[in-house]
Amino acid sequence: MGTEQKPRWIELAVSLEKACAEAVADWIMEQGSTGIAEEQDRDNPGRVILKGYLENGDEAADAVAQIRSCLERVPELFGCQLPCLQVNGLADEDWNKKWKSFFQPISITERLVIKPSWRDYHARPGEVIIELDPGMAFGTGTHPSTRMCLRAIDDLAARLLPGARLLDVGTGSGILAIAGAKLGFQDVVGTDIDHTAVRVARKNAEANRVGERIVFATDGLGKIAGVFELVVANILPHILIDLRDALIDHTAGRGYVVLSGILNEKAAPVQEAYAQKMGFVRRLEEEQWCCLIFERRHNVVQHEPAGD
Repeated sequence: MGTEQKPRWIELAVSLEKACAEAVADWIMEQGSTGIAEEQDRDNPGRVILKGYLENGDEAADAVAQIRSCLERVPELFGCQLPCLQVNGLADEDWNKKWKSFFQPISITERLVIKPSWRDYHARPGEVIIELDPGMAFGTGTHPSTRMCLRAIDDLAARLLPGARLLDVGTGSGILAIAGAKLGFQDVVGTDIDHTAVRVARKNAEANRVGERIVFATDGLGKIAGVFELVVANILPHILIDLRDALIDHTAGRGYVVLSGILNEKAAPVQEAYAQKMGFVRRLEEEQWCCLIFERRHNVVQHEPAGD
Protein backbone atom coordinates (compact mmCIF):
# COMPACT_ATOMS: atom_id res chain seq x y z
CA MET A 1 0.00 0.00 0.00
CA GLY A 2 1.59 3.29 -1.14
CA THR A 3 2.23 6.25 1.11
CA GLU A 4 0.79 9.67 0.37
CA GLN A 5 3.37 11.96 -1.24
CA LYS A 6 4.40 14.99 0.77
CA PRO A 7 3.45 18.31 -0.92
CA ARG A 8 6.49 20.03 -2.43
CA TRP A 9 5.37 23.56 -1.50
CA ILE A 10 3.56 25.35 1.32
CA GLU A 11 1.25 28.27 0.54
CA LEU A 12 0.90 30.91 3.27
CA ALA A 13 -2.23 33.07 2.94
CA VAL A 14 -2.43 35.95 5.45
CA SER A 15 -5.54 38.15 5.69
CA LEU A 16 -4.66 41.45 7.36
CA GLU A 17 -5.10 45.21 7.36
CA LYS A 18 -3.28 47.10 4.59
CA ALA A 19 -1.40 49.28 7.09
CA CYS A 20 0.75 46.38 8.31
CA ALA A 21 1.01 44.46 5.03
CA GLU A 22 4.49 45.71 4.14
CA ALA A 23 6.03 44.59 7.42
CA VAL A 24 4.34 41.19 7.31
CA ALA A 25 5.47 40.68 3.71
CA ASP A 26 9.06 41.33 4.86
CA TRP A 27 8.69 38.75 7.64
CA ILE A 28 7.46 36.10 5.20
CA MET A 29 10.30 36.88 2.78
CA GLU A 30 12.82 36.59 5.63
CA GLN A 31 11.61 33.03 6.24
CA GLY A 32 12.43 32.05 2.65
CA SER A 33 9.40 32.83 0.50
CA THR A 34 10.32 33.17 -3.19
CA GLY A 35 8.16 36.28 -3.36
CA ILE A 36 4.92 37.84 -2.14
CA ALA A 37 1.65 38.36 -4.01
CA GLU A 38 -1.04 40.73 -2.71
CA GLU A 39 -4.76 40.71 -3.51
CA GLN A 40 -7.90 42.22 -2.03
CA ASP A 41 -9.71 40.18 0.62
CA ARG A 42 -13.17 39.90 -0.92
CA ASP A 43 -14.72 38.65 2.32
CA ASN A 44 -13.26 41.45 4.45
CA PRO A 45 -13.35 44.96 2.94
CA GLY A 46 -10.37 47.02 4.05
CA ARG A 47 -8.12 43.97 4.34
CA VAL A 48 -5.75 42.37 1.86
CA ILE A 49 -4.41 38.84 1.47
CA LEU A 50 -0.68 38.23 1.21
CA LYS A 51 0.38 34.94 -0.34
CA GLY A 52 3.86 33.52 -0.03
CA TYR A 53 5.36 30.14 -0.88
CA LEU A 54 7.91 28.04 1.00
CA GLU A 55 9.58 24.80 -0.01
CA ASN A 56 8.22 22.06 2.23
CA GLY A 57 11.64 20.98 3.54
CA ASP A 58 13.05 20.26 6.98
CA GLU A 59 12.96 23.92 8.02
CA ALA A 60 9.40 24.64 6.83
CA ALA A 61 7.71 23.93 10.17
CA ASP A 62 10.08 26.26 12.02
CA ALA A 63 9.53 28.97 9.40
CA VAL A 64 5.73 28.74 9.73
CA ALA A 65 6.02 28.83 13.53
CA GLN A 66 8.23 31.94 13.31
CA ILE A 67 5.71 33.67 11.04
CA ARG A 68 2.85 32.81 13.42
CA SER A 69 4.85 34.30 16.29
CA CYS A 70 5.45 37.51 14.33
CA LEU A 71 1.77 37.81 13.40
CA GLU A 72 0.78 37.63 17.06
CA ARG A 73 2.76 40.85 17.63
CA VAL A 74 0.94 42.84 14.91
CA PRO A 75 -1.70 44.39 17.25
CA GLU A 76 1.04 45.52 19.65
CA LEU A 77 3.40 46.87 16.99
CA PHE A 78 0.98 48.44 14.51
CA GLY A 79 -2.36 48.78 16.31
CA CYS A 80 -3.96 46.56 13.67
CA GLN A 81 -6.30 43.63 14.15
CA LEU A 82 -4.74 40.19 14.52
CA PRO A 83 -4.02 38.74 11.03
CA CYS A 84 -5.47 35.39 10.00
CA LEU A 85 -3.04 32.79 8.59
CA GLN A 86 -3.96 29.77 6.46
CA VAL A 87 -1.37 27.15 5.48
CA ASN A 88 -1.90 24.81 2.51
CA GLY A 89 0.24 22.16 0.84
CA LEU A 90 0.74 22.36 -2.92
CA ALA A 91 2.24 20.08 -5.55
CA ASP A 92 4.68 21.55 -8.11
CA GLU A 93 2.05 21.93 -10.81
CA ASP A 94 -0.43 23.69 -8.52
CA TRP A 95 2.29 26.00 -7.18
CA ASN A 96 3.38 27.03 -10.68
CA LYS A 97 -0.20 27.79 -11.72
CA LYS A 98 -0.94 29.83 -8.60
CA TRP A 99 2.34 31.73 -8.60
CA LYS A 100 2.20 32.66 -12.27
CA SER A 101 -1.45 33.72 -12.05
CA PHE A 102 -0.50 36.70 -9.85
CA PHE A 103 1.77 38.31 -12.43
CA GLN A 104 0.22 40.35 -15.22
CA PRO A 105 1.77 42.99 -17.52
CA ILE A 106 2.19 46.29 -15.64
CA SER A 107 2.09 49.71 -17.32
CA ILE A 108 4.59 51.83 -15.40
CA THR A 109 4.39 54.93 -17.59
CA GLU A 110 2.74 55.73 -20.91
CA ARG A 111 5.54 53.93 -22.74
CA LEU A 112 7.17 51.61 -20.17
CA VAL A 113 5.59 48.17 -19.61
CA ILE A 114 6.83 45.18 -17.58
CA LYS A 115 5.61 41.72 -18.45
CA PRO A 116 6.42 38.17 -17.30
CA SER A 117 7.76 35.88 -20.03
CA TRP A 118 4.71 33.60 -19.99
CA ARG A 119 2.22 36.41 -20.71
CA ASP A 120 1.36 37.54 -24.24
CA TYR A 121 1.38 41.28 -24.74
CA HIS A 122 0.88 43.23 -27.97
CA ALA A 123 2.93 46.41 -27.68
CA ARG A 124 1.53 49.67 -28.94
CA PRO A 125 3.72 51.94 -31.10
CA GLY A 126 6.45 53.54 -28.99
CA GLU A 127 6.06 51.25 -25.97
CA VAL A 128 9.20 49.87 -24.33
CA ILE A 129 8.68 46.33 -23.02
CA ILE A 130 10.75 44.84 -20.18
CA GLU A 131 10.37 41.09 -19.82
CA LEU A 132 11.07 40.07 -16.24
CA ASP A 133 10.19 36.96 -14.26
CA PRO A 134 9.97 36.73 -10.47
CA GLY A 135 13.22 35.43 -9.04
CA MET A 136 15.33 35.49 -5.94
CA ALA A 137 16.50 39.06 -6.49
CA PHE A 138 14.46 42.07 -5.41
CA GLY A 139 12.80 44.22 -8.05
CA THR A 140 10.09 42.84 -10.32
CA GLY A 141 8.30 46.14 -10.81
CA THR A 142 5.50 45.33 -8.39
CA HIS A 143 6.89 47.29 -5.44
CA PRO A 144 6.13 51.03 -5.17
CA SER A 145 9.80 51.95 -4.72
CA THR A 146 10.72 50.18 -7.97
CA ARG A 147 7.82 51.72 -9.86
CA MET A 148 8.74 55.24 -8.74
CA CYS A 149 12.35 54.71 -9.81
CA LEU A 150 11.22 53.56 -13.23
CA ARG A 151 8.98 56.61 -13.62
CA ALA A 152 11.84 58.89 -12.63
CA ILE A 153 14.21 57.25 -15.11
CA ASP A 154 11.66 57.57 -17.92
CA ASP A 155 11.00 61.23 -17.06
CA LEU A 156 14.68 62.19 -16.77
CA ALA A 157 15.60 60.37 -19.98
CA ALA A 158 13.83 63.11 -21.93
CA ARG A 159 16.15 65.71 -20.37
CA LEU A 160 19.40 63.76 -20.44
CA LEU A 161 19.41 61.80 -23.69
CA PRO A 162 21.18 61.27 -25.99
CA GLY A 163 24.62 60.36 -24.72
CA ALA A 164 23.87 60.04 -20.99
CA ARG A 165 25.32 57.32 -18.75
CA LEU A 166 23.39 55.55 -15.96
CA LEU A 167 24.61 53.98 -12.72
CA ASP A 168 22.23 51.64 -10.85
CA VAL A 169 23.41 51.03 -7.26
CA GLY A 170 21.87 47.99 -5.58
CA THR A 171 20.69 46.67 -8.93
CA GLY A 172 18.86 43.59 -7.59
CA SER A 173 17.09 41.99 -10.55
CA GLY A 174 18.64 44.58 -12.89
CA ILE A 175 15.26 46.05 -13.79
CA LEU A 176 16.35 49.70 -13.48
CA ALA A 177 19.52 49.18 -15.48
CA ILE A 178 17.57 47.26 -18.14
CA ALA A 179 14.97 50.02 -18.33
CA GLY A 180 17.73 52.61 -18.73
CA ALA A 181 19.39 50.66 -21.54
CA LYS A 182 16.08 50.15 -23.35
CA LEU A 183 15.19 53.84 -22.99
CA GLY A 184 18.48 54.86 -24.63
CA PHE A 185 21.08 55.42 -21.89
CA GLN A 186 24.57 54.32 -22.85
CA ASP A 187 27.35 52.87 -20.69
CA VAL A 188 24.86 51.51 -18.16
CA VAL A 189 26.45 50.04 -15.01
CA GLY A 190 24.65 48.03 -12.31
CA THR A 191 26.27 47.15 -8.98
CA ASP A 192 25.19 44.92 -6.10
CA ILE A 193 27.01 43.29 -3.19
CA ASP A 194 24.86 40.17 -3.67
CA HIS A 195 26.51 37.80 -6.19
CA THR A 196 23.18 36.02 -6.77
CA ALA A 197 21.51 39.30 -7.66
CA VAL A 198 24.21 40.12 -10.20
CA ARG A 199 23.90 36.68 -11.79
CA VAL A 200 20.11 37.09 -12.06
CA ALA A 201 20.51 40.64 -13.40
CA ARG A 202 22.85 39.48 -16.19
CA LYS A 203 20.40 36.75 -17.15
CA ASN A 204 17.51 39.24 -17.22
CA ALA A 205 19.51 41.70 -19.35
CA GLU A 206 20.33 38.97 -21.86
CA ALA A 207 16.65 37.96 -22.02
CA ASN A 208 15.83 41.60 -22.85
CA ARG A 209 18.58 41.72 -25.51
CA VAL A 210 20.57 44.46 -23.74
CA GLY A 211 23.17 42.21 -22.11
CA GLU A 212 26.00 43.70 -24.17
CA ARG A 213 25.05 47.26 -23.18
CA ILE A 214 25.13 46.82 -19.38
CA VAL A 215 28.05 46.03 -17.10
CA PHE A 216 27.00 44.30 -13.86
CA ALA A 217 29.49 44.01 -11.01
CA THR A 218 29.84 43.32 -7.30
CA ASP A 219 32.58 45.94 -7.03
CA GLY A 220 32.25 48.75 -4.50
CA LEU A 221 31.60 52.27 -5.75
CA GLY A 222 35.27 53.12 -5.28
CA LYS A 223 36.11 50.81 -8.18
CA ILE A 224 33.52 52.26 -10.57
CA ALA A 225 35.21 54.65 -12.99
CA GLY A 226 33.88 57.95 -14.23
CA VAL A 227 30.74 59.98 -13.62
CA PHE A 228 27.14 59.42 -14.71
CA GLU A 229 24.39 61.79 -15.76
CA LEU A 230 21.90 59.65 -13.80
CA VAL A 231 22.62 57.73 -10.59
CA VAL A 232 19.82 55.57 -9.16
CA ALA A 233 19.89 53.84 -5.76
CA ASN A 234 16.92 51.80 -4.53
CA ILE A 235 18.24 50.61 -1.16
CA LEU A 236 17.73 51.13 2.58
CA PRO A 237 17.66 54.72 3.92
CA HIS A 238 20.64 54.40 6.29
CA ILE A 239 22.75 52.98 3.46
CA LEU A 240 21.70 55.86 1.22
CA ILE A 241 23.00 58.25 3.88
CA ASP A 242 26.25 56.29 4.28
CA LEU A 243 26.80 56.33 0.51
CA ARG A 244 25.92 60.00 0.02
CA ASP A 245 29.39 61.31 -0.85
CA ALA A 246 30.21 58.31 -3.04
CA LEU A 247 26.97 58.67 -5.02
CA ILE A 248 27.47 62.40 -5.47
CA ASP A 249 31.09 61.89 -6.57
CA HIS A 250 29.79 59.57 -9.32
CA THR A 251 27.25 62.14 -10.53
CA ALA A 252 28.16 64.41 -13.44
CA GLY A 253 27.66 68.17 -13.24
CA ARG A 254 23.98 68.93 -13.94
CA GLY A 255 23.32 65.23 -13.42
CA TYR A 256 20.64 63.67 -11.22
CA VAL A 257 20.48 61.29 -8.26
CA VAL A 258 17.30 59.25 -7.71
CA LEU A 259 16.90 57.69 -4.26
CA SER A 260 14.23 55.15 -3.36
CA GLY A 261 13.46 52.27 -0.99
CA ILE A 262 12.45 54.89 1.60
CA LEU A 263 9.38 54.73 3.84
CA ASN A 264 7.75 58.16 4.18
CA GLU A 265 8.60 58.42 7.88
CA LYS A 266 12.28 57.67 7.11
CA ALA A 267 12.61 60.29 4.35
CA ALA A 268 13.53 63.42 6.34
CA PRO A 269 17.11 62.43 7.32
CA VAL A 270 17.85 61.22 3.78
CA GLN A 271 16.53 64.41 2.20
CA GLU A 272 18.41 66.57 4.69
CA ALA A 273 21.70 64.73 4.08
CA TYR A 274 21.57 65.10 0.29
CA ALA A 275 20.17 68.64 0.31
CA GLN A 276 23.38 69.77 2.04
CA LYS A 277 25.29 69.10 -1.19
CA MET A 278 22.70 68.87 -3.98
CA GLY A 279 19.67 70.71 -5.23
CA PHE A 280 16.37 69.09 -4.27
CA VAL A 281 14.16 68.58 -7.35
CA ARG A 282 11.06 66.74 -6.17
CA ARG A 283 9.57 63.92 -4.14
CA LEU A 284 7.40 61.13 -5.50
CA GLU A 285 5.06 59.20 -3.18
CA GLU A 286 3.17 55.94 -3.53
CA GLU A 287 1.48 54.16 -0.65
CA GLN A 288 3.87 54.42 2.35
CA TRP A 289 6.95 54.84 0.14
CA CYS A 290 8.71 57.81 -1.43
CA CYS A 291 11.39 58.56 -4.00
CA LEU A 292 13.66 61.61 -3.75
CA ILE A 293 15.26 63.30 -6.78
CA PHE A 294 18.26 65.65 -6.57
CA GLU A 295 20.36 67.55 -9.11
CA ARG A 296 24.09 68.23 -8.94
CA ARG A 297 23.98 71.91 -9.79
CA HIS A 298 27.70 72.58 -9.90
CA ASN A 299 30.43 71.26 -12.11
CA VAL A 300 32.40 68.22 -11.05
CA VAL A 301 35.83 69.19 -9.77
CA GLN A 302 38.60 66.66 -10.24
CA HIS A 303 40.80 66.90 -7.11
CA GLU A 304 44.56 66.60 -7.57
CA PRO A 305 46.39 64.20 -5.28
CA ALA A 306 47.86 65.90 -2.21
CA GLY A 307 51.60 66.67 -2.46
CA ASP A 308 54.25 65.27 -0.19
